[in-house]
Amino acid sequence: MTALCRCVIPQAPGLDEVPLAALVDEKLAKNSGDGYRDHRLPPLRDAWRTGLAALDNESRARFKLPFASIEKPAQLALLAQIQRGELKGSAWQGMPSNLFFSERVLHNVCSAYYSHPRAWSEMGFGGPANPRGYVRVYSDRRDPWEAAEAKPGNEEKALRENRRAR
Repeated sequence: MTALCRCVIPQAPGLDEVPLAALVDEKLAKNSGDGYRDHRLPPLRDAWRTGLAALDNESRARFKLPFASIEKPAQLALLAQIQRGELKGSAWQGMPSNLFFSERVLHNVCSAYYSHPRAWSEMGFGGPANPRGYVRVYSDRRDPWEAAEAKPGNEEKALRENRRAR
């Protein structure tokens, strides 16, 4: 799961990583689905069990190693084949690999990443309004803790405003 998450969302070295595998695993442990699923996919936990086992099975058949142990280019090549729906071996148990990739891998891993405060900081989202609430709810006004938008040509001005706001 960790190797798969690192392929889907590579994170910058030197920064604290968002623990994607742990966040997806937590969702699986709680068995909290999305409230819907494609009828061609088994339930959440079963889809992940089948998909991860099939991915490892394919890796072992080709490289004699589990997915986590093969080189990054080989991992990405396998994931590209899954995304295109080209892997249909018996280990998939009839589950379309492309559907597993789009509905489980991308959906769960990306949701986990963008639910984390580190990802919020990367995109300039100050977090939910609770508990402090929003002060300025008017159009084109920002709260004191929000960063000023750096428009082309005005980057220095935005940087000065952001420093002043701290």
